[in-house]
Amino acid sequence: MQVNIRKVGIFYLGFVLLALLAIGQIINLQFINKPGRDYSTKTMRDDVLPCTRGSILADDGRYLAFSIPEYRMGMDCVQPDSTVFAQGIDSLAICLANFYKDKKAAQYKKEIVERRKDGLKGGRRYMFLNRRLLTYQEMKEVSAFPILREGRARGGRDEVKVDHRTYPYGRLGFRTLGYIKDQSEIPTIGIEGSCDSILRGKDGLQPMRLTEGRNWIVDADKETIQPVDGLDVQLTLDIDMQDFAQNALIAVLSKTTEVHAGTVVVMEVATGEIKAMVNLEKDGKGGFDETYNYAIGRKGEPGSVFKGATLTTLLEDKKITLETVVPAPVMWNYGGGKPFEDTYLRNYPGTISIKRAFEISSNNIFRMQAAKYYDKNPKEFLDKINNERRITQDFPFELKGMAKATLKDPDVKTGRAAWNMKDLPQIAMGYTVEITPLHTLNFYNAIANEGVMMRPHLVRNYQKDGQIVKDFPPEKLGTVCSKETAHEVWKAMRGVVESEGGTGYRVFKGCPVAVAGKTGTARIVFPNTGRYEDRAGHKMHQATFVGFFPSDAPKYSMIAVVYSEPTFGNFYGATWCGPVFRQVAEQIYASAIEWQAPLERTGKLPESDNYQQLQAHEDLQRGLVPDVRGMGLREAISLLEKADYTVDFEGHGIVDAQVPAAGDTIRNRHITLKLKEKYNHETQ
Repeated sequence: MQVNIRKVGIFYLGFVLLALLAIGQIINLQFINKPGRDYSTKTMRDDVLPCTRGSILADDGRYLAFSIPEYRMGMDCVQPDSTVFAQGIDSLAICLANFYKDKKAAQYKKEIVERRKDGLKGGRRYMFLNRRLLTYQEMKEVSAFPILREGRARGGRDEVKVDHRTYPYGRLGFRTLGYIKDQSEIPTIGIEGSCDSILRGKDGLQPMRLTEGRNWIVDADKETIQPVDGLDVQLTLDIDMQDFAQNALIAVLSKTTEVHAGTVVVMEVATGEIKAMVNLEKDGKGGFDETYNYAIGRKGEPGSVFKGATLTTLLEDKKITLETVVPAPVMWNYGGGKPFEDTYLRNYPGTISIKRAFEISSNNIFRMQAAKYYDKNPKEFLDKINNERRITQDFPFELKGMAKATLKDPDVKTGRAAWNMKDLPQIAMGYTVEITPLHTLNFYNAIANEGVMMRPHLVRNYQKDGQIVKDFPPEKLGTVCSKETAHEVWKAMRGVVESEGGTGYRVFKGCPVAVAGKTGTARIVFPNTGRYEDRAGHKMHQATFVGFFPSDAPKYSMIAVVYSEPTFGNFYGATWCGPVFRQVAEQIYASAIEWQAPLERTGKLPESDNYQQLQAHEDLQRGLVPDVRGMGLREAISLLEKADYTVDFEGHGIVDAQVPAAGDTIRNRHITLKLKEKYNHETQ
């Protein structure tokens, strides 16, 4: 049988071509036109169902940060059939031009028509009609325009939800809260950063499929994954105390060009809850801003406020009492070399009591006592400072960037950290040790709490729809001393502000709230030289006042720290930080109901938030514009939108004014809110 070579060759060639075609299709599907890659050719897709980021709440439930849903209107220009498109394009272009007011109708029509032509040829078919974000009410208005009102399947309408982050109190507590503009960002600072996984939530997915008529519909055969909104985070911060602390710090920083930054932290004694955390520095434009968290990130030698830990150690070890009388040398030689000088002792020839030495903040007295009792075993003293007083112990904190305390070790004999004989007396009065302001405050809070140290914390709980999901109760870190020793330190600290000649006496004389405190001033090392002075003789200082009030039954502890520019002058904790502490303490005291005399009955209803909400609902029922002045933005928007109002707002803070005015007859249900900060911007 004779084989037809030509026919076999043709058959073989056809087989090879079919094989190559199959391989090409596989390559096309796997690498070139993968399902989901090309909008015009894929038949299935997953649409994102965005979640809403959780809110950040103050201790009383007021909103410090929340997300307002806004929308960007888009359109699949190929989706409408030719009849719908032809009948509606001119009207749609006119409506868009009248609404957005940024282009003429002809320009809108041209862009949409060109995008439709591209899409029909397999090119891009989707476009944002305008980049401007729309409120919910505006989105509903645009959705009713020609073509768009046909919906997604017939009109190609696609509104993209964008959560815009709003901070009702502006920059108040900015560094503590953190900041983002929309949910696509990944915050790195503040509560927004540290609690991002809690606040963020999880987007959902809606499976979609393309019909034969080229319309996208929900794919009922696949499961829809619903979005999970983020949890709300309630903080321990008190908005009013934050306001008090910020204004007091601004007042001091504004007085001179020789200071550039400062921090104030207020803590509740019994719980460790942080009620205020302010960090301000000059912005170079005559104002102030929160750009760095000095309270937790800036560690340094604390100066004389450290003497509280030394005094507590001496008292706890029964080495001294407050009444112990000791020699009072102005010049004291220890370890050879240049003697230690203490000019404060010039007025106390001969001897001085420990209590008085603490009141006037004598350096030499506390140097001498540490050396007298611990120079043969300095490690014993340092172990007590770290493990028993706990002032240099690190602790977990909700914000990122907490600097670790450093304390020299007598066992280190070489290198830059090598132990020097003079380190022991220097540590006793606040040098050769580095801690943050929050470390210092936490120790004094423990003294105020009768020796029990609480963990400082900012987060009180996580919430879902107003219900607590996870609570963070107060946490004890241990004890720093006995109750009896703590009360002795109370006496010494009261003497600082109550005894004439005490370093805080002049600042706190006549203060309506009884304060116990300690002043401190330390030089700051110039980082480029490692010395306390630059070549020209300039010095930098860290001035501190730390304490608690009321002194006989402590409720709050507080620290105020101010950092100087390079200067030839001297800075003192009482002069620069005492006024900050006093102003905040007085305002907290004046605003605390439990510390005030009972108010006389007036027969008037209380002007509470609940009462205002009830009154607003009553006004709506009567056909009147409700009064939302004094409300937070979130509360006002929630109330008004439920009543079908369109809301515009400007500014930050609480509602200070509204148009139309409260009590007017409801007409077009459009209202403009003007917001105002609770704190004063005039000095910023």
